[in-house]
Amino acid sequence: MAFCAFDDSAALFDSTPVENMFITEYMLHAPGEFVKVYLYALMLCYHPSERMSLASMAKDLDMTEEDVERAFRYWARDGLVHRVADNPPAYTLRNLKQLTLTRAENPGEQLYNRNFTEEIRRVLGGRELHSAEYQTIFDWVDVLELPEEVVLMLLQIEMENSGGRVSMRIADKHAQEWAQSGVRTVEDVEKIIVLGRERETQLRKLLSRLGQRRAPSEDEKAMYRKWIDEWGFTPEAVQEACRETTKGAPTMAYLDGILLRQHQLGRHEAQVLEAGMMREHEARDFAREVYAGLGRTGITPTPEDLSVIEGWRSQGASEELILLAVAAAHRRSGGGNMDDVDAFLTRWRQRGLTTADAVRADAARTRALNAQLREIYEAAGLEKRPVAPDRDLLCRWMQELCMTQEMILLAAQYARGSGAPMMATGRILSDWHRAGISTPEAARAEHEAHVRAAKPAQPAPTAPRAQDAFVHHHYTADDYQRMVVDLDEEDDGC
Repeated sequence: MAFCAFDDSAALFDSTPVENMFITEYMLHAPGEFVKVYLYALMLCYHPSERMSLASMAKDLDMTEEDVERAFRYWARDGLVHRVADNPPAYTLRNLKQLTLTRAENPGEQLYNRNFTEEIRRVLGGRELHSAEYQTIFDWVDVLELPEEVVLMLLQIEMENSGGRVSMRIADKHAQEWAQSGVRTVEDVEKIIVLGRERETQLRKLLSRLGQRRAPSEDEKAMYRKWIDEWGFTPEAVQEACRETTKGAPTMAYLDGILLRQHQLGRHEAQVLEAGMMREHEARDFAREVYAGLGRTGITPTPEDLSVIEGWRSQGASEELILLAVAAAHRRSGGGNMDDVDAFLTRWRQRGLTTADAVRADAARTRALNAQLREIYEAAGLEKRPVAPDRDLLCRWMQELCMTQEMILLAAQYARGSGAPMMATGRILSDWHRAGISTPEAARAEHEAHVRAAKPAQPAPTAPRAQDAFVHHHYTADDYQRMVVDLDEEDDGC
């Protein structure tokens, strides 16, 4: 234990002297995180802590140990810090006044071998660099951890691309991109060069397709890298997406919006993207056909309507069935809308009519039944339109009671004048069925006998034969198929 020492809590209420020279000559050009490391290390020099280590400093500063070590290497290059031990790591800080008095050369250049410095000048065509420019280049080695030979290749490429006048700002941006991409060897650089040339060719081809015959800008290069490297598109897929630019201004910005949507849909390969866009085109074309069927032309299909139509498809409705519902909706509501179409499709689906042929057959059956009902109404003295309940009655008379149209017409004639002719017709037919009467002759005989029994003193009038009073038809299955289908039959029972 030291003979004399500050109390453990003294550091919190004490101050750490920082020379103005550090602020003006070093801090202004240093990364913020590195300044934080130096100031913390400076405080520890005035108030040492036994617990302090590289790991504990990283924890206190909310940094990784690698970043803290990188900061110390940065300050070591400038001569402010010297590493005195490796296991565990230990550092000493130089006094800035002493450092200034004891060295005449720039601290950054002094620590690097002169061969590297001379190579930098040679690559840059003998250009004399400012100290800040040297510092930027040395940061690529110390901070970004790019090998010296990689840095020299980067400068050489920048010289070629800039026509001999290197912009340190652009070069620094490219150095950071290389570091983030994991470039560490000359071979890595060669791959980047080859890839860069391929990208340049691809981008020029893309611009040409967009009608712009010029060299790509830096922003366009960055946009293309985003499409390929970040979003994962293949160059062929990007070219394929150009087909969509015919709908608007053929620019990179417009293409960026197209590719963003395809990226969100997960279409990154040319074949997948082409197939997806083709399906979208077909969906829009069919939606326009639906609109036209409803009397709406010159309108771009909305995303909501496209979604509705896709829902119909997913429920099993074919295009033919949908268009059949469109035609029915248009006739029924004087123009119709998407809700009307949906109502028809829903009704048909609930009745098990899932194909266009099934709907047409059902409509033909309905029309045939309506034609029969009109004859029955005439025989019974009714003036009304055929409705679904009466069609159900007619089917029951024919199927359950096994009555022909001729028998039904005869019963309707006998029910004429009653308060409820259709109900009376049903009662007569049920009586005939129970009595086993199945022919018109037997039915007339039964009726005449019934009349005589009711009025024995008067001769019963002879009922005119139904076939003489009414023209009726005998329908077969083939007749149903040959009938003209009209989905706008009198009621919506079909």
